[in-house]
Amino acid sequence: MKWAWWSAVARLKTKASFCALVCTVSIATTSQSHAVEPVQLELLLAIDSSTSVNRREYALQRDGLANAFRDEGVLRSIRSLQPLGLVISVVQWSERGRQITSVPWTRISGRASAEAFAARLATMPRAVRGMTDIAGALDFSRISIQQNAYRGARMVIDVSGDGSSGQSDPSSARDRAVNAGITVNGLVIHSKEYDLGTLADIDLFQHYSQRVTGGPGSFVMEAANYNDFADSIRRKLIREISGADFAELVPSR
Repeated sequence: MKWAWWSAVARLKTKASFCALVCTVSIATTSQSHAVEPVQLELLLAIDSSTSVNRREYALQRDGLANAFRDEGVLRSIRSLQPLGLVISVVQWSERGRQITSVPWTRISGRASAEAFAARLATMPRAVRGMTDIAGALDFSRISIQQNAYRGARMVIDVSGDGSSGQSDPSSARDRAVNAGITVNGLVIHSKEYDLGTLADIDLFQHYSQRVTGGPGSFVMEAANYNDFADSIRRKLIREISGADFAELVPSR
């Protein structure tokens, strides 16, 4: 009987110790999950790397992005966000299940950090190929923003591409992003070099306007072709970084 009593006491002590450990871990985990860094803007750049984008066109996107972060207009926009600044990440996307973070979340506060980011973009290898799934790109981008270590006063997904989504309607994914407080902007790249079949008949500007973009101050811009991408993304970044009030002053087309 005495042995059974001591055994019961030992079990209770063990259980109490275990509960205390679980509570400690839980508190620590909760504390870490709330240890986010405030920023003025979280900007995710989602670039099209699907089959319709050939090697030259991918290089034009990559180099255009890199050069944009060396542009004086973009640098002025970045400096305007002080003291909190901004963080940027780059995602490549193609078909369902094929999205990858090419450049993780990076804080940019001025010329030196922008140049370091540009240098990283300039050597960014192509990571995915496949069909076109804008919905998957939006969901992947939204989750990346929600799970990073920052809390932005503004959150923006910048998605660019040369085709509509042949796998699923992106409007539901767009709505999930907007409901999470994220603005989705679009850059349509017109390209007639690839045989898209019936998808080539879709008005991409209207498709992006109606089914891809949304949220406060959202907009769509166009690049006449991949050669025009560098100038278009430069102007688009200035609008996005400067904010919704500035964006609404400039026509999209």
